[in-house]
Amino acid sequence: MKSSTILRALGAVALISIAAMPARAQAAAQTGSPSAAAATASGDKWAAIPAGTYHLDISLPERVMGAALVIADSSGTPTASLRPEGDQDALPLKVTVKNTELTLNGSAERGPVEIVLTHKGSDVDGKWAYGPQSGTLKGKQEK
Repeated sequence: MKSSTILRALGAVALISIAAMPARAQAAAQTGSPSAAAATASGDKWAAIPAGTYHLDISLPERVMGAALVIADSSGTPTASLRPEGDQDALPLKVTVKNTELTLNGSAERGPVEIVLTHKGSDVDGKWAYGPQSGTLKGKQEK
C-alpha cells in the first residue's frame, strides 16, 4: 500500500472524528493536552542526531496504525523517513532537535505533516498533526 493511500485514509478518518468531537475536545486536541506538556517537561534530552529505528503506534480514532521511523546521519545532519506498516513508500521528514523535543516535518498529498516526540530511555511519546487533524502516538526505539 502506498504511503499516499495511508495518508489519505488517515486524513479522512481524522476529518470524520473531528466532526464528531465536541468543540471543547477539538480545542484541547489543537492546543495539546496538559499530559503532553508534562511529558515534554519530564522527557530525556535528545542527542543532536538521534539516529536509529523507532517503532511507532499512531493512534487513529478507529485503530492504531504501526509505522517505522528511521533517523539517520547525513554528513552531520539528521534525516528521517516514516513508513506505515504494509507500505512500500516512506515519507521523508525534516528533523529538528531542541532539548527534550524531536520535531519531524514533511509535506504529504493533503497538507503538512508534523510529529513531535519526547522520550524516556527507549520509550517514545508524542503527538502528530496532518493538516487540521491531530492525535497521539507511542513507540519504542529498536535495538
